[in-house]
Amino acid sequence: IENGDHDQEVPPDMIAEFCAEMDAAQVDWRFVNHARTPHGFALGPGVISTAYTEHADRRSTQGMLQLFAEVWPDVPQQFVEANASGTALHTRVAGGDGAVEAAGAGGAD
Repeated sequence: IENGDHDQEVPPDMIAEFCAEMDAAQVDWRFVNHARTPHGFALGPGVISTAYTEHADRRSTQGMLQLFAEVWPDVPQQFVEANASGTALHTRVAGGDGAVEAAGAGGAD
């Protein structure tokens, strides 16, 4: 889960309830709280009710790509220049280990 720490739609008790439910089901989960970030932080500029926050959008996309590499290690990861909101990522997921490297490092992009 990628969440904005200032998300008025997701109060702390709801987060605690989610974590407890996942633990009870023995789910291997991850919850990332982006500092000083509101609800809707990854919705691109111009979207109704947007609170677009570029750095959190970038980090959450990078986290998603790392998760894909971890869950599907045999699927080659392709370089992603920007996400659906148009946010430049400046990094790439290197391989099945989920390692992140700067764009342009380690070979052709």
